[in-house]
Amino acid sequence: MRKIRLLAVLAVLAVSGVETQAAIGYMPHYAKVEQLRERIEAAQTETDDSAQISDSELYFFANCVQAEAGNQDETGKRLVADVILNRVDDPDFPDTITEVITQRGQFSSYRDGGMDRWKPTDETIEICREELKSRQYTALIYFTAYRYSSYGTPAFKHGAHYFSTK
Repeated sequence: MRKIRLLAVLAVLAVSGVETQAAIGYMPHYAKVEQLRERIEAAQTETDDSAQISDSELYFFANCVQAEAGNQDETGKRLVADVILNRVDDPDFPDTITEVITQRGQFSSYRDGGMDRWKPTDETIEICREELKSRQYTALIYFTAYRYSSYGTPAFKHGAHYFSTK
């Protein structure tokens, strides 16, 4: 199974035009895989899902980002937007933005009515449009406030949020 995954990774890198020769040199297996994963993430930032969602879903998306990260800087908003989009692409989560946001127990601003108290700014709507076209943080799946969650692998803290990968 690992050999198949590694071949799939190399195929993605080759299609993406990423150099693979240096990545498979003389280093331990885990280091090779990690380095390849980073290169895949860098190569997969061009996603352009913008044509695939309606204006109402874009508004709902931006409204959630505003409610979750309205007090954060631009990067903080992009990070939250990317968590939502990354979940849409992840087989362990629902397949649409709306389903990801409304999934039981996931986004507190939906669950506690916070989204009803916010209106997305033009800046947040534009950030969401841009992230739909070219996502910047493709590995992030989770975020919480105050501390890292008990699931996922802690990645970094930005503003008031703690972000994690799978």
